[in-house]
Amino acid sequence: MSRIVVLLSALLVLASCANTQPVYNVDHHPMPEAARNLPVDRIGELIVKAGEQRQWTFQRAGTGHLVATQIDGRYAAVIDIYFDQSSYSITKKSTSGFPEENGEIHRRYNNWIHYLEGDINAQLATAAP
Repeated sequence: MSRIVVLLSALLVLASCANTQPVYNVDHHPMPEAARNLPVDRIGELIVKAGEQRQWTFQRAGTGHLVATQIDGRYAAVIDIYFDQSSYSITKKSTSGFPEENGEIHRRYNNWIHYLEGDINAQLATAAP
């Protein structure tokens, strides 16, 4: 009987580990060709438009810098987005509700960032001055 308890405990630990991944940051993602000649303020507007589709809220923190917040039930994330005419980066600022340890975080957070990155790419790829 104790073998079964130990085995079930080990399986539970392994299952919970499968839900965590290394924190995903976007590091100097190349700016799509269509957006490279846009003014930095216009690029920021397009990033905001992309994020608002998934209920991200934004604060301007300076030229080429946005702080975005996402809240979904018990989960919340705050990220920094830095951008210029050549690239953009997304980095985790803080989170709550996500299990996080040793540089790993619940995969839901990473999914949020992957979706946001895709939305930003799509928005910038079709940019017009």
